[in-house]
Amino acid sequence: MGFLGQLFVKPALRCDIEGVAETQNLKNINKIHENEKSTEILVEDVSGYRAKSKTRVVDRWLDAVVRASGSAVAFSIILAMLIAWALIGIRFGTQLVWKAFISDVQAILCYVFDSFLMRQLLNAYEEEQMAAAMMRSRLISHKRMLGKLKNRLAKDDIVRLSGSLDTQPQENFEGSLKPLGLFGRIIIISSRALGHIATVCMYWVCIFIWLGFGHYCGWTNTWQLYINSATSALMVFVFAFLACLRECYSDYTNICMDAIYRVNACLELELRILTDDESANEPVLIPAPKENWLQLCIYYYADVVGTLVGIIILVVVIAVWIAVGPVLKFNNNWWLLIGTYAGLVGLFDSFVLRNIQGRLKHYENVQAEIIEKEEEIVFETIGIDIPVKETVNSSSLSYRISAAVGEISSHLLMVVAGFLLTVGCVVGSSVMRWNETGQLISNIPPSIIETFFMLILITGQIYMDASARVNFKNIYNRRQRLLAFVKAAKGTRPGNALVENSDIDLIH
Repeated sequence: MGFLGQLFVKPALRCDIEGVAETQNLKNINKIHENEKSTEILVEDVSGYRAKSKTRVVDRWLDAVVRASGSAVAFSIILAMLIAWALIGIRFGTQLVWKAFISDVQAILCYVFDSFLMRQLLNAYEEEQMAAAMMRSRLISHKRMLGKLKNRLAKDDIVRLSGSLDTQPQENFEGSLKPLGLFGRIIIISSRALGHIATVCMYWVCIFIWLGFGHYCGWTNTWQLYINSATSALMVFVFAFLACLRECYSDYTNICMDAIYRVNACLELELRILTDDESANEPVLIPAPKENWLQLCIYYYADVVGTLVGIIILVVVIAVWIAVGPVLKFNNNWWLLIGTYAGLVGLFDSFVLRNIQGRLKHYENVQAEIIEKEEEIVFETIGIDIPVKETVNSSSLSYRISAAVGEISSHLLMVVAGFLLTVGCVVGSSVMRWNETGQLISNIPPSIIETFFMLILITGQIYMDASARVNFKNIYNRRQRLLAFVKAAKGTRPGNALVENSDIDLIH
């Protein structure tokens, strides 16, 4: 495949995803200890979760860069740069170049982070859908083998075993942040403050205070540049923070999925030993989401932003901007030009990012509901009670307000509104012939609105995280109960090979 073929492929959100869980087979287990009565399989012998690596070199390279952008080192460098810019401002804060510089740097950095954040979301979609397909694949085998086991047990045995499950100790699924390390825990804890609805309200209070000083300052360009500098610095910080938050969330998801996969693998092994079932796990196909034409257009645009194409476009634009510098004599308009372009693109991208985040949460919940319904059928088939389902605490006023703001901000029509707003800024600047004030029209409103949407992205990430934690815990608890039932059933069938040590090494 040529270089262009590496760049242009079908968008992730337009592809069917097929997954099949690795079939657990005793012949493939290396560490088996035999004695007179049982076969012991160690926990490390069962397969855990492994994200599928990408085949294309461009994808692997870009993913590595994206991961680096969400590292502690990258965040520390950006934070140090912001502090240095603020300190330099003590001496040069009144000069336009100083204010334009942060605007340009912010616009370029945020343009790049737009691409990185979009790629993080698209990668998360592929991995989560693949994981769901593999869980459903293994669940098909669980259902088949549990049906066989039920047929070999007397009704009295099933009633007795079901009643004993509540008294049997089971591992608790603890979503501890310790595996993420100190930096990860700081990011997650800080996100609860940055993404809180009160912080978003405080942001708008500051904006209105700035507007209140407009008349006093004569509505000058300097007055406009004050808020432009402030929002630019804040936006750089929020973008870098979001990249770290997404990477921490990805790491946490992998840890949770590994715990669930190990429960599933142990359950499958136990059942295969008890039922002598050697049939391979069946593949499960998750079709591409069916959406209207406008949403599909957004998906195609998101894929361009989240691939190397978006970065290449930015490099070309920067090269053109530098080339026209001598023509414009590197004046104030030239300094604002690149910030204006990247700011307008970033404004629209912020609407798209929030829309994609909302749609991915929906797809994640859809798969969780499908898995839950399939597991309910399994529990009904074997005749045991299903564990009580945990839900996200949605009773607080903060949660309800945040959920409402999230629903509105991620709606398809908001992307349309974002596009119209972007066009409006371009028209307004064009009417003023793209002079200094005209460019500020395409800099300041986009900067204010984009910063707001980045804060909303943090809020959305918090609630995606909360929803995912509950889904993971519910799936884990249901599989643990099935595993406890199968373990208890071993005592009713003497003479079979048993799995004595299949406890799960959970997140501490």
